[in-house]
Amino acid sequence: MKIDPGPSQALQAPGFTFVEPGRWKMSVRPFSKGRRPAYLARRFFLLFCLIVLQVIAAGCARPPIPAQKPPSVPFETSRLKERSDFWRDYQCKFRLRVDSQTAKLSSRAIIFVEGRDLVRFETFTPFGQTAALYVSNNTGPALFVPSQKVIFTAQRPETLVREFLGVTLPVDVFRFVLAASIPPEQIDSIESRFDAGMWRLSSNSGGSYFEWQVSAGLPVLQGVFVRSAEFEGRITYDPPVALSKEAVPDKIRISSSQWSMEILLEDLKSASQFPPSTFFMPNLPDVRKVDLDKTK
Repeated sequence: MKIDPGPSQALQAPGFTFVEPGRWKMSVRPFSKGRRPAYLARRFFLLFCLIVLQVIAAGCARPPIPAQKPPSVPFETSRLKERSDFWRDYQCKFRLRVDSQTAKLSSRAIIFVEGRDLVRFETFTPFGQTAALYVSNNTGPALFVPSQKVIFTAQRPETLVREFLGVTLPVDVFRFVLAASIPPEQIDSIESRFDAGMWRLSSNSGGSYFEWQVSAGLPVLQGVFVRSAEFEGRITYDPPVALSKEAVPDKIRISSSQWSMEILLEDLKSASQFPPSTFFMPNLPDVRKVDLDKTK
């Protein structure tokens, strides 16, 4: 039987040329106009990649943070009262730095506080000697400056503080700032509002306005704004102080438009009672007394 070696028309696929045995050569005819499977395949592949990337990005995206809703109840002041009672009497050692238009001071200091009226505030020279001693008791305030051998007196404590530190700062504000506590007479008049993620506790009593900034969540005291006849300024705590009664500040900054004060606490502890002599001037010979109210 004779076999025709030529290609079979039935077996010859369109788009290919028959290859003689031993040659293994393929030639490709161009596809007809309007049919572009390779181009379409690339488009489908790119589209598939974009969809995959969008799915991955959607899975990795952080969910939106829900807006913090203001609490429906006012701030609970029981912690403030507990802390105020705990730090009613205390002693504190600290480093003090004052920068004002009239004075620059850097010193170690110690303060004793008992109740409302008893305060002893003493600063020291680099050699550990008394640089100035301020005491306030039931008879009034006084300031002793050993280098001048003078005891200054005045009706208002702020007059002596100005002579002492070169700043206008109420002693009552200073004593509560050191312990990061709130004056007891201000607690009952506190009004609270929630603003910008924090509590703002304000009180306008006794001629002075206070606003304490307390963070939401874990309540910590960040700072205080004070406005009174003698002083207007801000107090900030670094870091903020927890409202638990035994928490103590670390670094305190007090600032007004004309001066600034920085306090670094070294030791702060609650105390029950001090010897009565703590809050009285020592009897010193050859010391002059000057009434600053009469020298104006």
